[in-house]
Amino acid sequence: MVILEDGLKIAMRKCILYSLFFGILAFLLLFFLAPFCSSVLLHGKIKATPLYIMAIAMPFTSVITSLSGYFTGVRRVSRTSTARILTMCLQILLTCAFIYFFPSNDLNTVCTYLILASTLASIFEFIVTYILYLLDIHKILNRFQTNENYLKKILRIALPVAVTSYIRSGLSTLKQLLIPFSLERYSVSCDEALSQYGLINGMTMPILMFPCIIITSCAGLLIPEFARYNLKKDFARMNQVTTFIFKFASFFSICIIGIFLTFTEEICYLIYHNLEIANFLVLLSPLVILIYLDKIIDAMLRGLDKQVGVMFCNIFDLVSTIILIYTLVPVFGIYGYIAIIAISEILNFTISIIQLYKVTHFKFDFISFVVVPFLLVIATKFLFDSIDKYIEYDLSFVLLKIFIFIGIYAILLGIFNVFKFLKKKKLFII
Repeated sequence: MVILEDGLKIAMRKCILYSLFFGILAFLLLFFLAPFCSSVLLHGKIKATPLYIMAIAMPFTSVITSLSGYFTGVRRVSRTSTARILTMCLQILLTCAFIYFFPSNDLNTVCTYLILASTLASIFEFIVTYILYLLDIHKILNRFQTNENYLKKILRIALPVAVTSYIRSGLSTLKQLLIPFSLERYSVSCDEALSQYGLINGMTMPILMFPCIIITSCAGLLIPEFARYNLKKDFARMNQVTTFIFKFASFFSICIIGIFLTFTEEICYLIYHNLEIANFLVLLSPLVILIYLDKIIDAMLRGLDKQVGVMFCNIFDLVSTIILIYTLVPVFGIYGYIAIIAISEILNFTISIIQLYKVTHFKFDFISFVVVPFLLVIATKFLFDSIDKYIEYDLSFVLLKIFIFIGIYAILLGIFNVFKFLKKKKLFII
């Protein structure tokens, strides 16, 4: 694929201006609606100050998305990954510094510290990413010149995605606000409802999503690859890569499920120093395979220029979830919300995989990719439970046990794959 310097610069300039326009629009909306959000949506528990600070980050965050898209398109994801890691480290350091040097028990002050650290980190990420972009784009050789109308191409993709994204963001916000409101209707106080909501969304889900960093990185690389396969109509190679990625993601996801189920108490204690979310982690961990595979499928569909379809799928999922939250959570409480999360993930995954199959007609060996790894990880868990009857909260010891668990699972998986290969070879000879 020939990269045209002049055309690329023109396209990127228009993308950055497009992002900046909507970033400034988001800044203005959040800035002027901050008092309303504080008094009505947040019940006055948080003042408007954190929202004002958050609004400042909007233009920077918006432009970062265009710059990240550039590095993904030219297959230099390491640049944005480096910037992202540095940003996360800075955000952690700033948060710790604010809390350490300016300690406070006031909820509004602590929220201001968190938002301020996040905003400063976003500005830092923008500066670093933009410098990396300027350094990178000057290295591209000037091979041809082009006068194509890139604005039309950008708007053809960006406007439908923007509209559906705004609808999705609005529905997502409504969903997040509706959860504590529905929990309050389940005969619990406002504080208890927010506490239960925090246990799931603020404590359990981050643990489940942390290993997904590896999957997300792979998914980002798949977008330009699948765009290239789609352009060349190389469906054979596309199906081959799809099968391999699904196999890797399934094995990885099921291993993570096994770790969560085997070391539930150790993980909860080491991270939060309490076991409040242990039951929630056990109930939600089987959904990991659906969540992780859905990330992969969404990236593949975006590479195949089906991003609008992905957004409509997400909107349908959000509308269904909102209806279920409004009707089921007031009846069944927090466990009703957990059931809704499961239904939502199953629905989202099913729609996404049907969309992908319509385009690629890939082959998914459910027995080899899901059933057998699940049986092997369960066998590994029972082996650990029968030998290791003591719960240790020492970090190094827990990490050692997790590595041993992964090793046993990998050995069993390797034996199964060797056996499968020999069986196929035997049938081929016969």
